[in-house]
Amino acid sequence: MNTFKCILVAVDDSNDSKKAFEYALTYAMEHQAALTITTIFEINRLNVYEYLTPETIALHKQNTIAIAENYRKQALTKGVKEATVVVDEGTPATVILDKVLPAVKPDLLICGSKSKPSHAPLVLGSQAALLAKGASCSVLIIR
Repeated sequence: MNTFKCILVAVDDSNDSKKAFEYALTYAMEHQAALTITTIFEINRLNVYEYLTPETIALHKQNTIAIAENYRKQALTKGVKEATVVVDEGTPATVILDKVLPAVKPDLLICGSKSKPSHAPLVLGSQAALLAKGASCSVLIIR
């Protein structure tokens, strides 16, 4: 069996993302794989008042970056040799499929089955389902 050498894990601060990260972390350590952590700032989830206030947008972006950096620090602390972060803006599945996957070129994409509780699934389907359907690499969805 071939092992995956480049893992991309998509995270937010949900419980399923934490589980996905733990799985990705364990796999990366056991197989000495490179780990890239991505999180996407969803500006379309802001209400109109937040959207019109540049300071609020900046704060939300900083919080998104902090989530990814926290995961990266955990990975390095646990002994992953290579852990990088990719933070972008937009609809998670679209940004990951169109921008992050082509840039990172992972062998495996790992994500949680559900995002933050406050984020209802998109009309077209959940982010995890869209990633599984559209990814050019293997996808593992953690529950």
